[in-house]
Amino acid sequence: MLDQSQVDAWLADFLANLRDRFGDRLVFVGHHGSWGRGEPRPESDIDCMVVVDRIEDEDLTAFRDIMSSMPNAEKLGSGILMSVTELKQTPRSYLSQFFYGRKVLYGSIEGIIAPPTRDDLIEDIKFKADNNLHTARDYLLFPHDLPVVVHRLKYHFKNCFYALQSWFLLTKGEFIPTKNQILEYLDDANDAEVVRVARDWFTITDDLTARASYYIELLERWSRGMMVKLEAYLSNYA
Repeated sequence: MLDQSQVDAWLADFLANLRDRFGDRLVFVGHHGSWGRGEPRPESDIDCMVVVDRIEDEDLTAFRDIMSSMPNAEKLGSGILMSVTELKQTPRSYLSQFFYGRKVLYGSIEGIIAPPTRDDLIEDIKFKADNNLHTARDYLLFPHDLPVVVHRLKYHFKNCFYALQSWFLLTKGEFIPTKNQILEYLDDANDAEVVRVARDWFTITDDLTARASYYIELLERWSRGMMVKLEAYLSNYA
């Protein structure tokens, strides 16, 4: 597994290559994901947000060439490339990660987009809970090979964690960056369990297969419960 100094060196080289290629067209570079949050695991990649003034066909080729030149890029390289226009048009409920839980490596997004509002956080929670709910219900209610399909739920459990980050921002005004930290605040058993599953995903592979129904039912129950909590919140603040 890499250490932080190796990740920092990788990022420094990546940023230098971006600046060399895009020059003044480079608007923003941020580092997010598990390394950015300070909770990497052996399988963690290096996630970067890159924003340039515009994107044309040759820019995609240039970015791909930069990434391909980076050490161990097939395993470590991850993230997004966007233009300013694309960033502005991204659904605002998706933008929390641009403001929270990331490190700024270059530039700024001030004046381009604003931090998520209360309504944006509500939509973020709604979207993630709804998507998780219907995926889990489909697996539970219709014929599926559960020991197989349960392994497709990695990002659904991650989205439970991201939704809970938005929930704390919404209800407490506080962003909790890591899974271990947010576990200290959770008093709901389902909230805590979905975060542990997201945190430990790569170490519970055998148990996912052996107890597929448990994990799919957990995802469904958490999603259902989050919708109930959100409805109660909205009723109190109507």
